[in-house]
Amino acid sequence: MHFHTGRTAEGPLIWAQTAIWDVFRWLPADDTTLNLLVQCPVPAGRSLSDVTLALQRLVERHDALHTLFVDTPDGPRQRVVGEGDIPLQVHDISDLHLNDFGEALRRPWFDIGADLPLRVAVLTQDGLPVTVLLAASHMAVDGWSFAIVRGDLLNLLQDPPIVVEPGQQPLQRVEYETSPIGLRREAKALSYWSKHLAGVPTCMIESTRDGRPPNLDWGQIQSPALALATNGLASRHGVPPATVLLAAVTLLLASHTGEDEAFLRLIVSTRFRPASRGLVGAFNENALFRLEFPQPSSESVGDLLHRASDAALLAYAHCEYDPRKLDTIFAQIAVQRAITPDGYCFFNDTRYSVQEQTPPPPLPEAVLTLAITDALPATKLLAPVIDRLPKGANFFLFLTDLSDTAELMLCSERGFLGERGPLGFLDGLERLVVKAALDPRATTGTLLEL
Repeated sequence: MHFHTGRTAEGPLIWAQTAIWDVFRWLPADDTTLNLLVQCPVPAGRSLSDVTLALQRLVERHDALHTLFVDTPDGPRQRVVGEGDIPLQVHDISDLHLNDFGEALRRPWFDIGADLPLRVAVLTQDGLPVTVLLAASHMAVDGWSFAIVRGDLLNLLQDPPIVVEPGQQPLQRVEYETSPIGLRREAKALSYWSKHLAGVPTCMIESTRDGRPPNLDWGQIQSPALALATNGLASRHGVPPATVLLAAVTLLLASHTGEDEAFLRLIVSTRFRPASRGLVGAFNENALFRLEFPQPSSESVGDLLHRASDAALLAYAHCEYDPRKLDTIFAQIAVQRAITPDGYCFFNDTRYSVQEQTPPPPLPEAVLTLAITDALPATKLLAPVIDRLPKGANFFLFLTDLSDTAELMLCSERGFLGERGPLGFLDGLERLVVKAALDPRATTGTLLEL
């Protein structure tokens, strides 16, 4: 599939691209775990040529989809290619499953310095296109960006196409980050991190590996009861559902580690400014979320959740910065505290669209109580075998769904969470949140009496 924009440009990486670039340098050279995949249905009546034209327009609208990322003596650079070809496959799906095509498209390695970071497949049935698959390198897009790309393609596939103004391009974001206002925002964020890193619990920033490779245990929970309890508490106290889980995870993490506070590195999409809200590119950065739990505590659940909401907003306000400058601050503080860094606790909400993050309608309290109780037997605790190695993590929690069923995946360095590991933590998380939802008089102290 040929594209032509007549627009070539080159410049440094934006802050968030630098973060992903450094992750790529840490992974094996041919690793493909950071490749992303989305699928997009084709409206009835569209021909293959219609779909190809929509895809061409899509690529031409978003620089990140036709950019090379190269190492130079002056550091990593991005080069926007003005004309070229995106690999396009066409397959009939009569005999194979959709997942087979998706994995075949996603899995091959992207040479981000030589190959454009996007591959496309159109799946047909009886000669008519029914689905488009897009595979991209994480160097070019993050999950939220790919949701924007998918939505844009859905618009372009309409008859007539719906064309909206594309978001800020990555090189335009570079202009902001190097501007006086961008540099002031960065300085404020780095000062915030420096202040808090000087005092957060050692076990939540120190590596436990002593130079050996990561040794991670994985656990997964699928729980309708946890979804009901989380969404019910969010509605009851007027906070986002993810904030309920943030508060519960930090409370339980503090308890597991014997600390009176907890610290999490949040993965944030950083799309705060109107100009950058529709940016397509690798745009995630880390935010520092910290909550204290004085003991003994009679704090109400509502007060805890509102403190967590304030802490989350404070974290989001200080998450735009050059990650290498933060690494330097970490290293300096590690020397001062006589610790080995690179053992952090992460929380990643991987619901990448407004639709995914919109909670279901609230239930009346009496109905909610009965629904939670009835749903508890449906909980599944699983121990998947996964070869992903999150960089620098003693604890990494992924939130993937919070609609009818809460789905969370947790990996932790072996021994970090005690003998029961991730499965014990996820089981305790469900019990804690369910107890908070079922007992209006619960406090942070009684929640831990599980």
